Amino acid sequence: MRTTKVAVVYIVLCLAVTCRALGQEHDRFENVCSSLQNATPPDLVQYLNGVTPAEENRWCITWAIHKLGKERYEPAIPALVKLLDFRRPQTRGEETFHGLSEELFPAQEALELIGTKAQPDVLLAIEGDSPSSAARDNAVAVWMEIYKYERPKGVAALKQEEIKVDNEGIKTRLASAIQKALSYCGRQDEAACQQAAVTGVP
Repeated sequence: MRTTKVAVVYIVLCLAVTCRALGQEHDRFENVCSSLQNATPPDLVQYLNGVTPAEENRWCITWAIHKLGKERYEPAIPALVKLLDFRRPQTRGEETFHGLSEELFPAQEALELIGTKAQPDVLLAIEGDSPSSAARDNAVAVWMEIYKYERPKGVAALKQEEIKVDNEGIKTRLASAIQKALSYCGRQDEAACQQAAVTGVP
């Protein structure tokens, strides 16, 4: 019995430490890339435009994306869209307790922080012939976050784009995005979102 209690206490303490670490995760980003600490936002955009993600630079890319999103730096939008499927490194706690953090795509989060100004570029990512399903899915997530207070309007906007475009490939990708977007509609908006997906009217 005593062994069981000790084990339970140990697990609870580990979870508490891990959750606290995850809560401070964005603060820890401040120190993960010393070479970019003094870089200006334009410098960071230039860095992201020129870098090829690799194991040795993943934390620096994460730092640059996080900084640009935190400052809501709009000129970074195209560079961030290109990195929508970039997955940041996991912390030691996340590797131990797999699945505790959902913020594994920093460009998605940065674009959500920038908000409405990112919408045109995000739409291009949704419509584009990207080989990455993660990039398209994350673009839809950003799109629906922009419309987080009016989900049916977000679905309707995608449907309107699908109706007016005359490229079959883009139509197909928009139709797929609409189905993905519906998953962001809560029970309260479900009927209106379903209608918007058919009519293009919120």
